[in-house]
Amino acid sequence: MILTITLIIRRADQVDQYLQRKDQKEWLIFLTQFENEVAGSTLLDIQSRQFCYVIENKTYIIEQYQSVIRKRQVAGGHQPMLMNVSEFSFEEKGNEVILEVKFENGERGYGKWTKP
Repeated sequence: MILTITLIIRRADQVDQYLQRKDQKEWLIFLTQFENEVAGSTLLDIQSRQFCYVIENKTYIIEQYQSVIRKRQVAGGHQPMLMNVSEFSFEEKGNEVILEVKFENGERGYGKWTKP
């Protein structure tokens, strides 16, 4: 009985570690996607919760909506970019934009984008 409980606890720890690593991998993919999305764009506005930019006369917004970071057009429609997010923010510091995320499992991520 004790052995079974110990194995269950170990397995739960392994699952928790896997989920945390998964969020970090998804964060790195998001940062790469973010970099690609805004490359060649015209920056319109950066607020703590929104990043607005223009590509080919279309305005896009990257923002948190519930537990999802999404890209949407002002005209409508959206594309999820990152899931299971509890907090997300942009901060403009000079020529850089700081991106910070907190996932629902408590893990945190940090990124920095330099404006062209």
